[in-house]
Amino acid sequence: MRRFLRPFVVLAVCSLAGAVLVVQAPAASATPINRPSDPVVITGATTPTLQGQVPTQIVGFRADGSGWVQIPIQVDERAMLDLGLVYHGAANGVKVLAYTSNATFAGADPNKKFDADDELAFMARDTGVQATAASAPVGTVSGTGVAVHVTDPLAPGADGYVYLFVKAKGSKLQQGAGKKYVKYQFHLDSGNYKKTYKTTAGPNPENTHITGATYTQHFGDRWLTDSITVTAPGATKVDILDRAKPLFAPGNCVRTEDTFDSGEGAFIVNKSGPVRAIRSYIGANSGPNTERTNIFYDRREDVVTDLRVHAIPSIMDLMDYSPAATGMTYRNELNPTGVTVDGNPDSLTAGVSSWEQITGVQGTLTSVGQLTTSFATPGLTSYYLDDSTPPVTQCTGDAFAYGESGLYLNSALPCTDPGMGCSDTLRGVRTMYFDPPGGTVATAATERDDAVDPLAATAAAWSP
Repeated sequence: MRRFLRPFVVLAVCSLAGAVLVVQAPAASATPINRPSDPVVITGATTPTLQGQVPTQIVGFRADGSGWVQIPIQVDERAMLDLGLVYHGAANGVKVLAYTSNATFAGADPNKKFDADDELAFMARDTGVQATAASAPVGTVSGTGVAVHVTDPLAPGADGYVYLFVKAKGSKLQQGAGKKYVKYQFHLDSGNYKKTYKTTAGPNPENTHITGATYTQHFGDRWLTDSITVTAPGATKVDILDRAKPLFAPGNCVRTEDTFDSGEGAFIVNKSGPVRAIRSYIGANSGPNTERTNIFYDRREDVVTDLRVHAIPSIMDLMDYSPAATGMTYRNELNPTGVTVDGNPDSLTAGVSSWEQITGVQGTLTSVGQLTTSFATPGLTSYYLDDSTPPVTQCTGDAFAYGESGLYLNSALPCTDPGMGCSDTLRGVRTMYFDPPGGTVATAATERDDAVDPLAATAAAWSP
């Protein structure tokens, strides 16, 4: 079942490629796609004619009516991984489809070619018109072309095209087209991951930075997000986050991001590509198979959490802002008028909300949450606390609760760990957009729709 959450916060131009090809009378695209923050992600199964190619040899182009323009694309290899091996231990029988990496114990994809479960990503704003070309782009292999037709389910008639090719032997074309939309600097204080990471018990301090076009973030450990700065035009560019906080319940300090980081854990992948960066890891105390994947685009972040743990009484996922967020307006779908974040208590309507937003001169963060479970969630609600002298213990970070908000599943969860023979599942997906000051209810509703209804894509062989 699919449920929309409320405060579930925590969770790319081109260069000319050669002087060939004449794009002849491109078919008119009714309306260009208007989703500047959103990606298009397809799998190898969508493009069967490219399967079997070397992933790094695939390049992308758009037609702009006068010629081919190379665009950044990114191929991310995936495979069925045994999570025991990710811990650099014996196989534990829990196998999941996950990203692969030689820099961790996950290892490389056993199929080194572009295969059905690998992903290929590009930004929606890099699509172009449909092209009728006299030839393939210079530096590509004729006969390898694939036309990817992208459509917007929220805007009938809006569409765009991207063309994929295999680059020719000796070609100097690069998959990133000379661009890098997100900068991800994974820095483990202890040194090389394979040589120094403590998988059996942490902590494993980091000084990891993410820089997009409209935001920066910082990680201090595997689960420790301790800084967010909105850098969109007009924002004051101050760090507004204290901590992103996973908890059982308000004031219950048995499980926190710090206890997760002090327990066993491991990284699946840390990757920085031309279109997106991917950070994926496992280990949350007695949920050693619990997995979180942060996917960073230049204006948005997706956070995917797969809970795999024994039965637990409840769960929370909160964003606790810092005093630097003072003066911002917090609102959600049930409280569209909003309240001022100032450390003074407010009374909000609780319940299931599909989005939440915090906005001010510091910038705008809009978060959309989706929760998919195999079981009923009668206690699903929202949580909000704005109090400089909070009535409940702040287990981590500072002693304050400024606009502390997020998901509260205040009812029992069954066992979700396949390693214990359980079959129930819970997946949370949070999509956060980082925008300039002046966010509104309309902004939030639009971004909610965009996150919930992703762009669609189909592919077909293309030739001049």
